[in-house]
Amino acid sequence: MTADLERVRKSPCVAARGNRRAGLPHFLFLLAVMVMPLPAADNNPVAPPPTAADIDAAIARGTAWLAQHPASVSDGGLPDMLDEGVGYYVRRNLSRDDAERARLAAQLQAHMMRLANLPEFEQWVFRGRKKLTDYYHLVLAAHLLKAAAESDDRQEQISAQARAVLRLVPHCDPTKRLTIALFLQHLGVDPGISLPAALMNSRIERIAQGRAPLLPPPEAPVELRSAASLEQYALVHEIVALTDFGRLPAPPWLAQRRDAVVRYLGEAVAWAAAAGNFDLTAELLICARLLHEPLTGNYRDAVLAITAGQRDDGSWGSQPTRRENRQRHTVLTATTALWVYRYAPAGLQAGDQVVY
Repeated sequence: MTADLERVRKSPCVAARGNRRAGLPHFLFLLAVMVMPLPAADNNPVAPPPTAADIDAAIARGTAWLAQHPASVSDGGLPDMLDEGVGYYVRRNLSRDDAERARLAAQLQAHMMRLANLPEFEQWVFRGRKKLTDYYHLVLAAHLLKAAAESDDRQEQISAQARAVLRLVPHCDPTKRLTIALFLQHLGVDPGISLPAALMNSRIERIAQGRAPLLPPPEAPVELRSAASLEQYALVHEIVALTDFGRLPAPPWLAQRRDAVVRYLGEAVAWAAAAGNFDLTAELLICARLLHEPLTGNYRDAVLAITAGQRDDGSWGSQPTRRENRQRHTVLTATTALWVYRYAPAGLQAGDQVVY
């Protein structure tokens, strides 16, 4: 999920030294890294739903592919390595099996220790000029280290940098500002900006006010379809930040807007699945789970599409493993979404709060 923050800059953003950077419309990652596939023809509209055995086999193949293609500094870099930590964190948060949760917690801890001990991570923290996305990644890394019960003396440096840059970029993409502020708050750090104001400028608020992003038809220009998918990725990042990847139930502000958001999620997951964008389909399905939405209807159809779209080697898509082509991220999100569908379908109940 964190890889998506690389894709779009909605408005000019200012790097750490205050220089303005020209950005593309909509969310937070570079549009160039994301190639939106044309919708696949629906040649088998009555295909049977996948069985539990089918989904388990797909999860096993995806997990094996990830083990055979681990992220490294030279392939995917630190953001891909951080994404793998997020995968452990999501499943740890959502698992209701004590033994499985303990196993995932140990994997998260070992993974984050490896990342934090890399000299490249040290350089990343103290590098002078960084993109705003780097500050998001670093705050998230500090948060995952804390969640893994790993103390790191660089947390204070990371938090101070993030607070400073939020003051320097008041007009940058609202989702980027909001997610950095929320993960600072999860760290126990005052973000230094008004969270209520940031929330009112969010994609979630736009949806609640009846201004949801359009879902262009298959015949629409690829630029419009790509822009729509980027708006949906923005929504994903707001939901995962507000719920801390499933560790917390939706806060009251989000709960009040839940109905509008889940209506849009249900439409968007069908739209993304029809387009063959398994990465986005998976992230939307996970978000529905974080909002306690039953994974039926369009979500079950999305699971069918994800399962059917997996290649024999366990991957989705034919791109090389490099980050700019996003294959590893798709395998990670699709495998996680299938796990969520199989092993965490019910969701946290209102009022539940899991504390680690």
